[in-house]
Amino acid sequence: MKTRSQGQTFGIRSWVARRLVTLARVYFTWVLGWAILHALFGTRWWWLFFLNTFAEYLFLPLPLILIIALLTRQRETWIGFGAVLALWMVLYGGLFLPPLSRAAPAGETLTVMSYNILGPSESPEDVVATIRAVGADVVAIQELNPPAAEAIQRELETEYPNQVLVPQVGVTGLGVISRYPLRSMGEALPGAWIGTPQALELDFKGQTVALLHFHTFATGPVRGWGPFCAPDHIERTVRERERQAQAVADFAASYPGPLIAPADFNTGDQSTAYALVTDVLVDSWREAGWGPGHTFPGSTARDGSRAAVAGIPLPTWLVRIDYIFHSHHWRAVSAWIGPWDGVSDHRPVVAELALKEE
Repeated sequence: MKTRSQGQTFGIRSWVARRLVTLARVYFTWVLGWAILHALFGTRWWWLFFLNTFAEYLFLPLPLILIIALLTRQRETWIGFGAVLALWMVLYGGLFLPPLSRAAPAGETLTVMSYNILGPSESPEDVVATIRAVGADVVAIQELNPPAAEAIQRELETEYPNQVLVPQVGVTGLGVISRYPLRSMGEALPGAWIGTPQALELDFKGQTVALLHFHTFATGPVRGWGPFCAPDHIERTVRERERQAQAVADFAASYPGPLIAPADFNTGDQSTAYALVTDVLVDSWREAGWGPGHTFPGSTARDGSRAAVAGIPLPTWLVRIDYIFHSHHWRAVSAWIGPWDGVSDHRPVVAELALKEE
C-alpha cells in the first residue's frame, strides 16, 4: 500500500511528466509547422523569411527534447524527436558529417575567395594582410572603397597582376584581383544591385572561365526600428533579391562553359533566392565545407551591420550569407572560412575548385 507521501510524490512526477510532454508537443508543432510552410511557400511572407534565415536555431532544443523522451518514455515524444532529428539531418546534417574521402584532383585547382571588406572601413592594411594570408588565386571583393583599392594596387600588384577594380565611397564598390588574366565579358545583369555586378572571363590554364561577381540587396535594420526590420522593408528587399537571384540563374543557365559566382548574397540557404541560384549552380560550402560556415555579422563598428539590443551587441557569426557558387563543370575540393580582419562585419569564404575531366 502506498503511503500518502508516496502518492503525493507520484502525483507531482505525473504532473511534471504531463507538462514536459505538452512542452515537447508544442515544440514539434512549431518546428514541423515551419517545415511545411517553408516547403510550400519558401519566403512568401516577411515573417517566414525571418524564420527561414534563422531556421538552424529551431533545432537547438533537440537535446532537451531527448532528455524529455528519456524521462517520460512516451512513444509520441520519441516519434516527434525522431521526426525533427530527421528534418535536421536533411537540412543541415550533411554539414557536420566527416568529409568523405576524395580522390586528389587530376589537374590544377583554382582557389577563390569572396570577401566583403565593409565599405566605411578605414583599414586598408588589414584588407591587404587578409588577402595575403589566404593566398587565393582569385579574390572577389565587395564594398571596395578607394583607400582599399589604392592599397591593393600598390601592395599586391606583383601577386595579383590582373585587377578589375571599381571602388566607390560607401558600400557599392566591387573588385576582382587574379593571378590569371581577366577581361570583361561586356555583359550586365538586369535590375538594381549593390554595385554593378562584374561579368568577367578568366584564362585558367588554357580554359576560359566565366566569373560572375555580385552583391545583392540586404535586409537590415531600418531607422526607427532599432535593431529590427520593418515588415515592408523585409518584403521589399526579399522580393528584389529573388529577382536578382533569377537574373544570376538565367545568366548561369545561358553560359555553356565553366562558371564561378562569388557573392555577398545577403540571404541564408533556406531562402527562395538561394533555391533559385542553386537550381543551376552548386554551393561550394555545401559541397566541401564543414560546419555552419557562418560569415556574418562580426564588427561592432559604428558603420557595421551588427545590431544591438539595449546597447548589447548581438552574438557574432550568426548566419552564412557569403558564397562561392560554381557550375557543374567544377568540383569543390575544399571550402573554409578565411581569417577575420578584425574590422569587417563579414568573414571571407574560400573554396578550392577543380575542373572535372570531360
